[in-house]
Amino acid sequence: MGTRHNNFAPVLRLIAAVLSLSATASAIGVNYGTLGNNLPTPATVAKFLKTKTIIESVKLFNADPDILRAFAGSGLKVTVTIPNGLIPSLTKDDEARGWINDHIAPFYPKTKINRVLVGNEIMATLDDNLISNLVPAMKAVHRALVKAGIDDVQVTTAHAMGILKVSEPQPSQARIRKGYDKVIFEPMLKFLRQTKSPLMVNPYPYFSYAPSIADYALFRPNRGVHDSHTNITYYNMFDAMMDAVYSAIKAMGYADVDIVVAETGWPSAGDPNQPACTVDNAISFNGNLLKAVTSGKGTPLMPNRKFETYIFSLFNENLKPGQSNERNWGLFRPDFSAVYDVGILKNKQSRPAPRPAPNKQSRPAPRPAPVAGKKSWCVPKASASDQALQANINYVCSQKGMDCRPIQAGGPCFGPNNVRSHASFVMNSFYRLNGARPFNCDFAGTGVVANSDPSKCFIFFSSLGLFVNT
Repeated sequence: MGTRHNNFAPVLRLIAAVLSLSATASAIGVNYGTLGNNLPTPATVAKFLKTKTIIESVKLFNADPDILRAFAGSGLKVTVTIPNGLIPSLTKDDEARGWINDHIAPFYPKTKINRVLVGNEIMATLDDNLISNLVPAMKAVHRALVKAGIDDVQVTTAHAMGILKVSEPQPSQARIRKGYDKVIFEPMLKFLRQTKSPLMVNPYPYFSYAPSIADYALFRPNRGVHDSHTNITYYNMFDAMMDAVYSAIKAMGYADVDIVVAETGWPSAGDPNQPACTVDNAISFNGNLLKAVTSGKGTPLMPNRKFETYIFSLFNENLKPGQSNERNWGLFRPDFSAVYDVGILKNKQSRPAPRPAPNKQSRPAPRPAPVAGKKSWCVPKASASDQALQANINYVCSQKGMDCRPIQAGGPCFGPNNVRSHASFVMNSFYRLNGARPFNCDFAGTGVVANSDPSKCFIFFSSLGLFVNT
């Protein structure tokens, strides 16, 4: 009987893990930074998030008592972060208990604290003292929570993507950096598995941005990046980054540990030498990000999944040091007007937020996007090759919600049966379905917006609520 139990224990654990992952909430959270001298009070922030947005949780970079008090009774989940410098002292049980008694116990459970992060991006500090004490501190903080009778608050930490030695362009070959894999991540992942806590990562395609891969980074139509080891083609960098993390922990035997996106986002303005920092790019990235993590499609290596995701950040923070982009990551301005809205606001019919006067730290707002239904079409450029157009077809037809049956044999737009005709149909379908914004007709420079219907196939698909044409 004992042998039988031992044989089935790993199987039962795997089944439980799969069930747990399939039920993972797709909560949309936001990083609530406070480096500003014009920010609203925590109480007004809590009320705004609760009543005006779909945001379900916030992540703090500290354990600010004023914020924790303000969020009491709001129902919003709150993740707090222990400052990096405290990590060595918190390896001692009495110090860890003192921190929990001072910073968590007075507010819990009235404030719905769901996680404690022990530091932020510790591996990136290259500080051996912090790195070596990270996992012992995580364990001590967990013990302190249990000692205080708090058994439903997870303990983890957030990592930059630099923990991987390989991620692009072959996500399947990503591994944790040598020297950290066995010494730090082996015990950390074991702890996360035992406590049913997630590995939290900060995948930022923005920091890998280059003009040549702009569409790939921004979830826009592109030819994709192929992983020859899995024969998978990735059409956005975010999926590739997430699968790289998954591949790395799977290689260590911890594929059952959940992955949560602790930070990601895109700045909406920057200095003249930061051309990628625009409102259009922020809308493209964050809008498509929200669709990706909540759709249930998952990633190629983690299909049928939703991902808990924390956008960076809630507000533009005017005291952040560095170039202008550092102060322009926010979804909202300090007066709660939206810098842009990608579906975060509950009232979709609300008027656009007033735009501030231009200054050296902001760029002019983009021109309004064409209204859905207005007569414009996305068509292939005459110079586009069949190879490029076939790549466009593969990309669009891989997207959730796209119906490519009309160009299949027997479909109403199958003829003429050639790549250019089929590409015109799918490119225009994608363009219309995504709000007829000009950048959704770029397709790596192979698409152009036309003002007249160039084709013979002009069909209204009521199921999509849009006009599609070839």
